[in-house]
Amino acid sequence: MKKIAFVRLRYLPPSETFIYEELKNIKSFEPIVFTRKKMNLNRFPFSRIKRLPHKPTHIARKFKEKKIRLIHARFGNAGVNLMGVKRRLRIPMVTSFHGFDLPAKRSRHNTYQRKLPMLFRIGDIFTVPSRQMEKQLIRWGCPGHKIRVMYSGIDLKKFAYVPRESKTGHITIIAVGRLHKKKGFRYLLHAFKKVHAKHPSVRLIIVGDGDERGNLKRRISALKLNKCVRLTGLVAHHQLSGLLNRADIFCLPSVTTNDGNHEGIPNAIKEAMAIGLPIVSTRHGGIPELVTDGQEGLLVPEKNVDMLAKKLKYLIEHPSLWKEMGSKGREKVENQFNSAKQVRSLEAIYKELIRKGK
Repeated sequence: MKKIAFVRLRYLPPSETFIYEELKNIKSFEPIVFTRKKMNLNRFPFSRIKRLPHKPTHIARKFKEKKIRLIHARFGNAGVNLMGVKRRLRIPMVTSFHGFDLPAKRSRHNTYQRKLPMLFRIGDIFTVPSRQMEKQLIRWGCPGHKIRVMYSGIDLKKFAYVPRESKTGHITIIAVGRLHKKKGFRYLLHAFKKVHAKHPSVRLIIVGDGDERGNLKRRISALKLNKCVRLTGLVAHHQLSGLLNRADIFCLPSVTTNDGNHEGIPNAIKEAMAIGLPIVSTRHGGIPELVTDGQEGLLVPEKNVDMLAKKLKYLIEHPSLWKEMGSKGREKVENQFNSAKQVRSLEAIYKELIRKGK
C-alpha cells in the first residue's frame, strides 16, 4: 500500500476533529502522520505518528526511508515548510488551506505571506473547504486549475437525527466552538441579553475552550447573565451530541477578526444540522454554502447584534419552523458533508497525482 506523509505541525488541536475524521477514514493508502508537537493523543489516537525534523534535508531523508510517495500538508504553513522537501524528493504535494492560513489582510513584512507565491508554483494541488476560500486563494495568486474544493465532512453515525418539536418551558440556545474572537461569541452574548429581556426562560450554553474564556466570563458578569448563560469548557464528542440533542436552536455568529482571521465552513454547524437543529449564523466565509437563509436556518450580517437578537427571537417565537429547518439541514449534511464520501474524493486526488508522478 502506497504511503502518504500526512503533515500537521501540531497533532492535534481539539478543534480539528475534521482532520482526524479524514485521516482515520483513508483506506486506499497508508498515511503516516509527521508532527513537531504531539497533543490530545487520547482524543485523537493514531498508531503511525512520527517526529518531523526541522531541517529539510533531514525531513527528505526520513521521507525517503519510509518510502513516502506523496506529501499532504495540512495548512499553508506546513506547505511552505515542505517546499524544499518536495523539490528534493520530486514527489507530488497536496496542501490544504483552512482559514487562518489565508488571512484577509496582506502584509509585505510577513515572511509566510511572501513565500505563498512560490508554494503556489511548486505545489501540485491545493484543497480548500469552501468556494468562498477558493476565490480568496485565486486572489492570492494560486492558479485556479490547481484548486479543489473539498468540503470537510463529519461522521454522521455520531450525530443521530432528532426531529425538533414545539415545546413549552425552557428553550435552550447552544453555541459550539473554540473560544476565539472569530467565533463571534461576544456578539452572541450581547444579542442574548436582548433575547433574554423578552424571553426570560431562555438559556444559552456555550461549549468549547480557548483564549477568550476569561473575556467571555467577565462579559457574562457585566451583562448580568450568570444565571442563564453557561460556559461548559471542552467536552468529549459523545457528551457534545448529548448537549446538542437537548438544545432547541444552534447559533454561531462567526466574524472576520481585525487581523484577517476567518472561518471556512465550521464543522460545529454541520454537527448541529446533522442532529436536526435550526441554525442562526452569519454571512461569513463559506457558511452561506452550508446554510441557505430561510431554509436550514437564518443568516445575519457579521457583528450585527440587533439583527442577531431579532432572528433568535423569531425562531423562539416560531417553533413550528424547527422541524422543517432541521430536516433540511440533516439532508444537506448527508448529501454534501459526509466524511466517508469526502475521503473517497481525497483518495482520488492522491491516486491522480501519484499516477502522474510516475
